[in-house]
Amino acid sequence: DSPAEARFDRLVRIAANTFGVPTALVSLIDEDRQWFKARHGLEDTETPRSIAFCDVAIRQTDIMVVLDASKDPRFSDNPLVTGGPRIGFYAGAPLITDDGHAIGTLCILDDTPRTEFSERERQILRDLGDSVMTEIESTQRQQRIVDLEVINRELQHRMGNMYAHISSLVSTIGRSETDKDELVIRLREKISTLAQTQALMATREWKSVGLTELVNTAMASFLSEEEISRIDLPSGEDIEVTSRAAFLLSLMLNELGTNALKHGALRAQNGRISFSWTLGDVVTLVWKETLSGQDIPTTGHGSGFGSKLLASIVPKSFRGAATSDLSPDGLTNTLTAERSLFVYDPASIKS
Repeated sequence: DSPAEARFDRLVRIAANTFGVPTALVSLIDEDRQWFKARHGLEDTETPRSIAFCDVAIRQTDIMVVLDASKDPRFSDNPLVTGGPRIGFYAGAPLITDDGHAIGTLCILDDTPRTEFSERERQILRDLGDSVMTEIESTQRQQRIVDLEVINRELQHRMGNMYAHISSLVSTIGRSETDKDELVIRLREKISTLAQTQALMATREWKSVGLTELVNTAMASFLSEEEISRIDLPSGEDIEVTSRAAFLLSLMLNELGTNALKHGALRAQNGRISFSWTLGDVVTLVWKETLSGQDIPTTGHGSGFGSKLLASIVPKSFRGAATSDLSPDGLTNTLTAERSLFVYDPASIKS
């Protein structure tokens, strides 16, 4: 349904003049119609596919020639033969893409039957059909170039964000860690976490990700398939979080999981973790560790990067607050976040 283009109009005009016929068409076959990208000598822009000569022609591997349509059992009762434009003669070259799909024809029509269509004429029609395909595929190639340029710009943007995240991590962790080996370990952990989130976001076209899926991905490195049941997630409606929120939450969950593995619920076989959230004007996330009958040492109150991440960096990024409560029942970390900075809202994204 694109508008007429001189390059295709020129080719059907050449075809009509070369073969001395009143009508020549570039016909493209849709699900239920044939539509004329270019036409010479015909006012109609389309016909039903059910009566299209070209629907038969695209099923051929070479030129289809109908010398006298009124005597061909395939077309003798066709309304395009018995009524206007009263097709007597038809020849069509299938338009076949590089990957083998026949999408239409370059065809010529006459209201007068013919007695022959020579091999020389067939070759000319083939060549003109190839010229039509060259024009079509040049458009496709140009579109692929445009698409690649868009993808390249998007990749540059995404990778720039990733480098910014890493640079910020290096700077912050570097100020918190004095031991070189520990610094390297911490950097590897955080970069690996970012890479996992990056891969997860890529599957969702960088728009958003479900919070449940994000938590499962972030915690997978801490638990085997048998142990994953030790993390309890709410069964309520999932929340789609923004890409920025996904990266911050991944870092937070990685830090909480590391602390639980070293000091808390994941050290013992009977330890459990629950992670829940409530949604309102403010989003509230609660990480709770329980270790029945065992003491849970104080965690998350040091001066290192992990403590700063949980107590300051993440809550400030969400314009919220973080608290950590140690009780005989276990450890509870609570984070609040401004909804607009946390929950993905398609309506707020400009096209």
